[in-house]
Amino acid sequence: MSAVDAPPGIAFAGQAAGEFVAKPRARRLAARVFVFALAAGVTTLSLAARRLGAPLIELLLVAPLMCMSVAAVGYAVRSAHLRIDRDGVRWGWRWGGFRLGRDRLVRIDAYSDAVALKPRRGSTWYLSRRDWFHFDRVEPAMSRAELPVERHDRGAPIGARLQSYGVVLDGLLVLDGFAAALALVAALLL
Repeated sequence: MSAVDAPPGIAFAGQAAGEFVAKPRARRLAARVFVFALAAGVTTLSLAARRLGAPLIELLLVAPLMCMSVAAVGYAVRSAHLRIDRDGVRWGWRWGGFRLGRDRLVRIDAYSDAVALKPRRGSTWYLSRRDWFHFDRVEPAMSRAELPVERHDRGAPIGARLQSYGVVLDGLLVLDGFAAALALVAALLL
C-alpha cells in the first residue's frame, strides 16, 4: 500500500468497475460537525484571546483546536471514495489515497456484511456495509474487475466487524460537536 499512488492529475489505467462513497447521512453529519466545530472554534478562540489572564484559559485555547482537528479528520474520512478497477482497490481522494494493487492481493473474502481484502503482506482491509453507500454493489464491481473474490454466505468474522469505523466515527463526531459547544459556552461565560 502506498500513501500516494499517482501524482495529482494523472488518470488511473482502465475504467472503474465501481466507485463508492460513505452513506449520505454519515457524510452530512461529518460536514455539519466540521462547519460547526470550525465556527464554534474560531469564536471560542477569539473570546479566549481577550481574557488571557482568566483561570484555566489554556483549556479554552486548546479545546477548540482539538475539536476542529477531530472534525476535520472525520470530514476527510467521510469524503473519501472507494474505487475498484482492474488494477486493484483504492481508498482516498482525487489528490491522493491508498491503493491495494492487484499484484498484492491474495484474495478478497466477500461476506454478507463486509468485504475483506487480504494482501500478501500487511494488514487486511475491511470494507463494511455500515460504512459504504450501495455496499451491495461492491462485490459485483470486484468481480467485474476480475479481482480474486471468494463469496461466503454468512456474516463477516468478529474481527472484520470490529474494524468497521462507521458507528465509532459517527459517535466521535457527535461528541466532538458537544465538546465544541461546551467550549464555546465556557468562553461566553468567562
